[in-house]
Amino acid sequence: MRYYTTTLSLLLVSILSFGQTTNVVNKFERGTLTKGQPTGIWDYLDETGQLELRMNYDSSRISYRRSDTARYELRINDTWQLVHPTRSPGLLGSRAARRQELSKGLRYPATALQQQRQGDVLISYVVQPDGSTSDYTVLSSLSAGCDQEVWRVLQQLPSRWIPAIYLGQARAARFYLRVHFEMATARSLDEYKKTHTQAAAPLSGPFTDAVTVTAVGIERR
Repeated sequence: MRYYTTTLSLLLVSILSFGQTTNVVNKFERGTLTKGQPTGIWDYLDETGQLELRMNYDSSRISYRRSDTARYELRINDTWQLVHPTRSPGLLGSRAARRQELSKGLRYPATALQQQRQGDVLISYVVQPDGSTSDYTVLSSLSAGCDQEVWRVLQQLPSRWIPAIYLGQARAARFYLRVHFEMATARSLDEYKKTHTQAAAPLSGPFTDAVTVTAVGIERR
């Protein structure tokens, strides 16, 4: 008999509270919350611990942002064009933390496990000129249950973005999320963690995030 369990990566968070002020220090974020809102200077880091973004919430200014020369899909004169923006669009926060939160929240749907469904769900969405997100569209479906699971977790995530600037104007930009669902077998979860290298999902790019959800079949004898 085989039992399935989903592997998750946990975000380790150290939070020190002083009244209504909270200092947040974890692998991807360093800053202060005042009454639940970010205040002062926040540092946002990537998977390697390198600084991606430094935001001064008191002045509403970006103090530092890693150089980005990638081209993005921007809506210009009612058409989507791949261009080099003056200011690239991006998450107001750590993209690595966002991917980890996605991985932590996603579950392999029971119906997909029963049907042995494996593969990708690809979703596109638009970061509007005001930094909000909209127009979520499933471009590639794996199953109704997997699509709904990705949408469920996306709705729970904070959505604060830096809009693109091109030719002096804020522009809508298109982003993508690819979630790979895979199944594996092992004698134990510890054995799986020691031997498995998570490489099924494509690498994340400037406008595409990719995460993997793995259901491990534990063989019982």
